[in-house]
Amino acid sequence: MNRLRKMLKINSYSNEKLRFLLFSFSLFLVLFLARYLLGMAYARYEVRSKIMANIDRAVYIFTDEKLSFNLEPDGIVPSDDYYVYRFTVSNFMENKDGDVDLSYLIKVKTTTNLPIIVRLYRNELYNSPGATNILGGATTAQDEDGAWYRVYQTVGSYNMNYNTHTTDAYSLVIEFPSSYKNSPSYANKIEHIQVILESQQVI
Repeated sequence: MNRLRKMLKINSYSNEKLRFLLFSFSLFLVLFLARYLLGMAYARYEVRSKIMANIDRAVYIFTDEKLSFNLEPDGIVPSDDYYVYRFTVSNFMENKDGDVDLSYLIKVKTTTNLPIIVRLYRNELYNSPGATNILGGATTAQDEDGAWYRVYQTVGSYNMNYNTHTTDAYSLVIEFPSSYKNSPSYANKIEHIQVILESQQVI
């Protein structure tokens, strides 16, 4: 009888110890997951804050239309640094909301005065590892005055649902390599850069 009681006491102690270990492990796991998820949320917030910083222009679309604006690149000169212009595209503003689903694409039109490299990044930091340039290769076109242009277009279009407030942030990166700084061919030349946004209703 005493032996049976002793065995029951040992089993009871073992069960309590097992329950305590399981509880401790579960608590540690919950705390670890909470810290991990909080860190991820903060990292996303921090990246989004950096993306939305120093916006040069805000564009709003509410229907199918074509909008454009010119950049004012004050004296692009050959440099190892990039020229970065930031703008946003939204389907809402303080006192107005879009009431149709929209799809839009972006074109960048430049003159051919300077041998610049043009890249566009959407909702990400252009200098992040793995950042994706969303512009396709340039095509050349001539206007009615005989001037030549390079036209770049996003490789895809982007949707905005009318019932969701959406803001896409873009970084337009212009590179004029420093290797051209001793070339007199580009002295005093100005490059005109235009951003064109074409939207259409999604049926």
